[in-house]
Amino acid sequence: MLYGLGTPATTANGAPMTKPELRLKSDEASKEPDLLPLSAFKEAPRIIVIDVTNSCNLRCPVCPVTIAMTRRRGMMTMETFERIIGDFEGETEKPEIFFNFSGEPTLNPILPRLVARASGAGHKTFLSTNCTKLSERLAEELIGAGLSRVYLCMDGFDKEAQEAYRVRSNFDQVKRNIEMFMRTRAHLGADNPLCILQTLLTAYSEHQVDDITAWAKEIGIDRIRFKTFSSGTYTSEEEKRTAEQFIPKSPELRRNVANTVSPLCDEPVAATLVFWDGSLGLCCIDYDQKVAMPNIKDGGFLAAYRSDEAAKARRDGYLKKHEICANCSYSNAENMGYKVDLRKG
Repeated sequence: MLYGLGTPATTANGAPMTKPELRLKSDEASKEPDLLPLSAFKEAPRIIVIDVTNSCNLRCPVCPVTIAMTRRRGMMTMETFERIIGDFEGETEKPEIFFNFSGEPTLNPILPRLVARASGAGHKTFLSTNCTKLSERLAEELIGAGLSRVYLCMDGFDKEAQEAYRVRSNFDQVKRNIEMFMRTRAHLGADNPLCILQTLLTAYSEHQVDDITAWAKEIGIDRIRFKTFSSGTYTSEEEKRTAEQFIPKSPELRRNVANTVSPLCDEPVAATLVFWDGSLGLCCIDYDQKVAMPNIKDGGFLAAYRSDEAAKARRDGYLKKHEICANCSYSNAENMGYKVDLRKG
């Protein structure tokens, strides 16, 4: 098996290829990529990340959406989404659907319908939002749609900390919206979604961990995810200098990028990305659609995903052969952050 893929790769005599053999083949594949069979890269993914939209209402200073994205802006339609979900009708195992990629998903007016369609078809559904556009009606719609988990993002516990990084946001509004979402879930008597407060720790907020934790516990948050800070690998030297003000003083809260962490990357085989226009994407780092892959509109999601073109791209991603792999701040990171579980028992 290759990192949990359902169909094992095989050796020349047809016997299943073990993980050590795959590792060995991966080392050899640096010189001869065809030693890793494409069959190992065609099994349906465990996770599908949906580019609900690549537009955002905020201007975070080191976010690629703000400073580096050049691809056309748009929003996923129900017709395109159906090309994904429809392919798994009748399947016993269904991939988890993540409604968060490059933009702010709540800007897409059909988001609750997308969530309801996936949840109703038996998929676990996940959402991450900057919470600026949350309303009581939207909260009720998302909860009623069967959302499994939501990441409520707030990057500081006062106006200065939040608004320094989340440019164009309003701290008081975001805080109220998160509190409102938690009240709405309680009022509806719903067990889901699991509510996670996600906080990027910067020099402005690293000293606020205790205050954030106490508040989150008070309003009923289930879990906190504290993320480490990276100035981004897509930033210019000038932008990196601008970002220095956000680098935490505590070394353990900095995301150190070292390409020696692992010679291989699980991301292209564990999850896949679908851009808003239906094009497949390699992984969460390919924000600007640099790796050419087929479009699901031509024959559906699974046909595009299992094509030789897509499988070869994932194999090269697994081996870190793409240009975008060289300085990836995800697969090469030594410290992505930590979690705090606030649920009782």
